[in-house]
Amino acid sequence: MKRKRKRPVRDEAELAQDSFLDVVSNIVGILIILVMVAGIRAQNSPEATVADADSIERVQMKQQTVYRLKQDIEESRVRQAVVSRQIQHQAEQYAVLFDQMTTVRAAIDTAAEEQSQGVKETVEYQRQLAETQAKLEELNGRKAYLAQQTRPKAAVLENIPTPMAKTVEEKEVHFRLLGKKVVYVPWIELMDKMRADINSNQEKYFKVQTSTGKTAPADNFELEYMLGVFNVPAREGFGKVLSLQYAEMRPLSEDIGEPVEAALSSSSSVFCQKLSLFHSGIYTATVWVYPDSFEEYQKLKQFLYERGYRVAARPLAFDEVISGSPRGTKSAAQ
Repeated sequence: MKRKRKRPVRDEAELAQDSFLDVVSNIVGILIILVMVAGIRAQNSPEATVADADSIERVQMKQQTVYRLKQDIEESRVRQAVVSRQIQHQAEQYAVLFDQMTTVRAAIDTAAEEQSQGVKETVEYQRQLAETQAKLEELNGRKAYLAQQTRPKAAVLENIPTPMAKTVEEKEVHFRLLGKKVVYVPWIELMDKMRADINSNQEKYFKVQTSTGKTAPADNFELEYMLGVFNVPAREGFGKVLSLQYAEMRPLSEDIGEPVEAALSSSSSVFCQKLSLFHSGIYTATVWVYPDSFEEYQKLKQFLYERGYRVAARPLAFDEVISGSPRGTKSAAQ
């Protein structure tokens, strides 16, 4: 019989070392498996999933916000372009309207100048008409007189003064007709005030070449005047004199005076009371007449004729005031 071959016997130290290595290897393997399992669980955990979902949602919201901002910016650019075109179009329209306005304004200025000239021509025509009417009245009076001369019976003739004009050399009492109203013009009183002012301020007036002054009011009017200093021949060469350049009667208010009908119908009217202070044998009645009161002038003139006054008419345009100067003309009475 064959004998079994005996294995070599390993010592105990070698066996112990192999067992230790096996244990270590097993532990490392277990650790690797645990790490893998922990990683898989971490990936599949609900908290991680929720966190990732929140991050994705925030990113998506930011992307949407950026997209909307881009859209708003693009829309703003479009609107800006539209507004710019509208502004340019309005600027072109404004330029056209400005040119039209300039043309219309020039036409208005031209029309105003023509109208002003027309008003002056109208005043002149009305003055000529008044003179023609006066001459016609004279002819009618002569005609009536001649007609009466052919009749055997006596007749009473109306005494109408001749309308032939004569320069006024005597004293004058002044009235104004405007807006169909008559008002007394205190020419005498204001001229006296002016002379008193000049006499009391001669030293001041002689110091300058020209100077102006204004009197205190009287009967709803005040007087503005201009003085000039001139050199005139004298014994010792030349001397200075103070000369009146012009004087203007300015009303304190335009709403003054009495309607002509009322003024002539009552002896207690302001007009009649003023007129009674000036005797018809000494004073000529000078009437400053505006274009809207020529008809009333005819009534006033007849009223004055009947009371023995000579009458002088001084037509005025609406933009003129009652004035006088050394270079002016004297009134022509009828």
